[in-house]
Amino acid sequence: MSFLSRCLACSLALVTTSALADPALLIAHVSVIDATGAPPQPDRAVLIIDGRIASIGAPEKTPMPAGAQYIDGRGKFLIPGLWDMHVHLLRRGRPEAYFPLLIANGVTGVRDMGGNFSFDEIAQLRREIADGHRLGPQIVAAGPILDGPYPQLPSISVVVADAAAARMQVDLLARQGADFIKVYNRLSREAYFAIADEAKKQRLPFAGHVPFSVSAREASDAGQASIEHLFNVLFACSSREDELMRIKARSLASDESGERQSLRRLYLHGVLDSYSEPRCAELYTHFVRNKTWQTPTLVQRRAFAYPDASLAADPNRRYVPRSLRALWDPQQDHRLQGRDADDEDIQRRYYERDRALIAPMRRAGVRFLAGTDAGDPFSIPGFSLHQELEMLVDAGLTPMEALQSATRDAAEFLHRDSQFGSIAPGLRADLVLLDRDPLASIRNTQAIAAVVVGGRYLRREDLDRLLLQAQAAADTQ
Repeated sequence: MSFLSRCLACSLALVTTSALADPALLIAHVSVIDATGAPPQPDRAVLIIDGRIASIGAPEKTPMPAGAQYIDGRGKFLIPGLWDMHVHLLRRGRPEAYFPLLIANGVTGVRDMGGNFSFDEIAQLRREIADGHRLGPQIVAAGPILDGPYPQLPSISVVVADAAAARMQVDLLARQGADFIKVYNRLSREAYFAIADEAKKQRLPFAGHVPFSVSAREASDAGQASIEHLFNVLFACSSREDELMRIKARSLASDESGERQSLRRLYLHGVLDSYSEPRCAELYTHFVRNKTWQTPTLVQRRAFAYPDASLAADPNRRYVPRSLRALWDPQQDHRLQGRDADDEDIQRRYYERDRALIAPMRRAGVRFLAGTDAGDPFSIPGFSLHQELEMLVDAGLTPMEALQSATRDAAEFLHRDSQFGSIAPGLRADLVLLDRDPLASIRNTQAIAAVVVGGRYLRREDLDRLLLQAQAAADTQ
């Protein structure tokens, strides 16, 4: 281990040990933004004892327990800890490189949408975080992705070819401890609906992409809890949906690459050119009635729609493991190679059209979650969530709604709003102390003065040491 690595390891140990030694914490004279939609509460005292919020009240009426740490919050704003609701971080080496980034950016919880860790390894990670041996987020995890034959992500997928295999895998994942089921592109109709039925029997949510064989309307009606990347939502807004579904099926069944590509482009152009606002409005009623949430992951979508060589020069790439940095160069990413002008036009039109769906969906009452695809190229954990919040506001959400998508609404979606997601007595003390008001500008979520993780207070200096630790870990991988 290098001298720098030893120093960073010592720094992290000091951060963890000192945080665990704090029996109580009082943040006084702070403006509390509890993410419920209520106005900010100015000049409050937030008392934290044993990792939970004990009280919120007037500073002069809040006694400070003996031995408590006092934090002067004058001029600062307190928000709940943030959740990234679409990440891929449960893979080899990623917790070491990326968990410090999350905490340094105020991201205290994640929903992992597919990785190659066993459930025993995930349980071990959770124990290490809970007992203070590792700084990291709360983790909600799917485990492997369920996909059809010839899966697009074979290293983190389990193939289910039919309904019987689908039911068996859902039952197995439920017994192993999956928090939810992740569905993907190549599932057949019979396998997809078998997953939906078996997941319901197991009282296990399922979420993910809308497979090519199913419409977003059908997915919502089948009980899919969330649709990621707005996948196939635009298709369900087409006035030619049935016709285009047949073209898509022919493309997927074709053994000849030229024919497959031609049919694919015919399908994609057809979707773009047949957009129907009434069809969309009718689709949104399904989403609202069925409580189908959307996770747009705009930060990832934009990177693929508008690949920019400057991404390779992003200073935050130093936090990406050295072995992966070449893949984070748009000129090296195989998914971006060989695209012609028509491909580029399709990608950009899809991104802009999908982005334009967000405001009318919001007005219709559709709910949103903030997610980034963090861990995959062009989405650097922690930093990318703040970019996503900014992009959600640009797409039509208010700053409060964007903040809620990563706090209160994430907790509600997970049915854990009695545990975290807001700032109220009894809730877990996952908090972010900001130097500027995030409701004045959502960019101010990046002005982080301190982070509280389960009652552990991390100063700006501690967060900066975590960033150095992350960089050191990335340089060794």
